[in-house]
Amino acid sequence: MAVTRKELKDNAKQALRGNWGWAVIIFLINAIIVGVFTGCGYRFDEIYMNYDGNSQWLSPSGSLLGWIGDFFALSLAISFLKLRDNQKEEKPYMAAFSVFTENRFVPECLNFILTSIFTFLWTILLIIPGIIKSYSYSMTAYIVKDMVASGKQVRATDGINASKELMKGHKMDLFIFDLSFIGWFLLGGLTAGIGLLWIVPYYQTAKANFYRHIAGDKFLK
Repeated sequence: MAVTRKELKDNAKQALRGNWGWAVIIFLINAIIVGVFTGCGYRFDEIYMNYDGNSQWLSPSGSLLGWIGDFFALSLAISFLKLRDNQKEEKPYMAAFSVFTENRFVPECLNFILTSIFTFLWTILLIIPGIIKSYSYSMTAYIVKDMVASGKQVRATDGINASKELMKGHKMDLFIFDLSFIGWFLLGGLTAGIGLLWIVPYYQTAKANFYRHIAGDKFLK
């Protein structure tokens, strides 16, 4: 990768300068909604497993609620990519729902459904292949956002296939990039999660920089 991790992070700090309040509000809204869905999902799982003590599987309703929470969290990736591209949605309560706006919902949802299924199936085989595939699919939400912005008709696997191709030779780069944030997330945990209000926007903006540096504008054309 032509750009260093330090440059990606420095550029993220620059993009967030003067936008920290906006970023914290978006993350807070997102975290509350995702937390509600995930918490309800865990509760359904608990009830289901207590009802059927022999069950080795999670509740279908609980799994669905957790999945909805994960899908909603894509709004963070989209919002901070737009911030990085100087296209920030000024109203944070709108940015927090980015995955549902500007005709993105259907293509993002279809690609996310298949990404979830493919990752799950690979993980069933072996954990390591599942992790590798998750990195292959990791740019899907960004790519779909760009494709929709360019006016393309985006099919259910377009973002996935493009991400697999884009990430060839970059999966380890992204893995090391993620590892470089472990200390920050541990620090966020030590502050009872309060530090995450700033750490997550920082991470998301830096990751958006990672995407833009390897993809350029190829999916915007």
